[in-house]
Amino acid sequence: MGMIYLQCVVMLLYCSYVHGKKTGALQSSCNDMTPGHQSTAQTSPAPYRVVVGKTKYTGGDTISVTLQKTASKQFRGYLIQARNQAGTKIAGFNLIANSKYLPCDSPKGAVTHTEASDKDSVTFQFTAPQTSQGNITIFTTAVENYNTYWVMIKSDTIIDSVATGASSRFLPNCVLVIVSLFCFHLKRH
Repeated sequence: MGMIYLQCVVMLLYCSYVHGKKTGALQSSCNDMTPGHQSTAQTSPAPYRVVVGKTKYTGGDTISVTLQKTASKQFRGYLIQARNQAGTKIAGFNLIANSKYLPCDSPKGAVTHTEASDKDSVTFQFTAPQTSQGNITIFTTAVENYNTYWVMIKSDTIIDSVATGASSRFLPNCVLVIVSLFCFHLKRH
């Protein structure tokens, strides 16, 4: 009789372990972005890509981030993080339907799925940090099924305008200086 109870407890523990995977990545996935499945990540090119709406940001900019399929393979799960060149996780994603935050170094350090239906794409809005954090890259893990997943799919780099000095006000300021110099020159003559 004791053996039956033990088997029931083991079965319940196993069920809760599987349930946790279907409802998003676990916090233990934060650093290497590996979902903790029994299989290893795929090494072939991913049939998914991460598309960012801007490749340059200033503090507070809103940038769309889309994980989408590039072939016929839909995905069921995902883990998405923004990181700077030093590897620091940058919070800033806004939740969409069937998503939740995963506390990776901060309460809103990453986003993951809450259900395992097939998806062609998901799009999040990412709000760039107010203070300069350096260039940012979006990293994604996409799960096709329990045994098939790709880890650390990278977006194009989003350049920090402040860190590079590439201010979005550069051109208007140049025009203002040129017009001012021209007016000064006309006054003198």
